[in-house]
Amino acid sequence: MSEINVDTVKHVANLARIEMQDEKAAEALTEELSKIVDYAHLLDEVDLSSAEPMFHALDLTNILREDVAGEPLSQEEAMRNAKSVEDGQFKVPKML
Repeated sequence: MSEINVDTVKHVANLARIEMQDEKAAEALTEELSKIVDYAHLLDEVDLSSAEPMFHALDLTNILREDVAGEPLSQEEAMRNAKSVEDGQFKVPKML
């Protein structure tokens, strides 16, 4: 049995800032949400005692390269693709 009623639907709609003026729409939504909640309660009946907890459905491993310091870019290389440069700095439009 579902615990969703028209008042609950109207309350949730209010929290979500959704106008719910039509009573028929609220009743229809109540029926739909009740079916969804009832279906979700079926999961409570599943026996998970033999299931191992997992963090992810797929057994994936990140393959990362070693973090090795290399030669830094020169200022000219870093500025090479800049749209506009002034005095060795990126020039951007004034915001304020």
